[in-house]
Amino acid sequence: MRNPNTLKWSDLKTGIFFMVGIGLAAYLGLVVGKNSSLFKSVTTINMLAPNVENLAENNYVSVAGKKIGTVSSLDFVTRDDSLMVLIELKLQNEHADIVTRDSRASIKSLGILGDKYIDITTGHAEPVTSGDYIALDQSGVSMSSLTESAAKAMEELNTLLADINEGRGPVGRLLKSEEMADNLDETIASLNSFSKELRDGDGALQKLISDKSLATDLAQAVANINDAASNADELFSKLSSDNGTIGQLHSNPALYRNLNESLQSLDSLLVDLKENPKRYVRFSIF
Repeated sequence: MRNPNTLKWSDLKTGIFFMVGIGLAAYLGLVVGKNSSLFKSVTTINMLAPNVENLAENNYVSVAGKKIGTVSSLDFVTRDDSLMVLIELKLQNEHADIVTRDSRASIKSLGILGDKYIDITTGHAEPVTSGDYIALDQSGVSMSSLTESAAKAMEELNTLLADINEGRGPVGRLLKSEEMADNLDETIASLNSFSKELRDGDGALQKLISDKSLATDLAQAVANINDAASNADELFSKLSSDNGTIGQLHSNPALYRNLNESLQSLDSLLVDLKENPKRYVRFSIF
């Protein structure tokens, strides 16, 4: 008869398998949940960010698109009276030496609506060691800024459509005002009529457009006018020059006074000659 207190091998195997299953479940929970391996040594580095843009713990860290670690924790800290987020990264030691102290990190998104991750651009300084800080570059266009810009654009578009629908603005008045629409139709009809008359008529403008000889004559006339204007400019330039007689009269006051005095003397002489001709002319027969 079997002793009930005796442990059978089948019961022992069941217990062993049960414990192994629990161990595997715990391992998978830690590995999958933490997005890391328990058996790989890591180097812990830090970053400070004013905004993590929905970055979460256990999101992965990459260099050139290859995963080298995970985000281990996100905690609030205060730096220079400003609230910041301390981001702790755990890098696999086999890849940690490619991350240098002057490396720069950025928060990126997997697709438009995908999870966030940290992408590191390496530098040229010494490799990081546990406890080092690297800089976070947030100068690029983030998804939140794009969302805000799109929301603002949609708001402006809705306002524009509302104005048009209520007849505000030029487009709204054009769509809502029958008088403006009629005026626009009349304007278009007048332009069509003018275009038809211009095409089929025999006026000067139509001849100018279609008659090449008339256009040539007009061009020649314009050229002649330009030549005449150029000659007139040259004449006025010579008249204004001090080298010519008229220029001297204009710019030399002494010459003008002498000429004026000579004309006055000549005028007095002619008057005296007319009144006293015998003083200047004498006739003798013998």
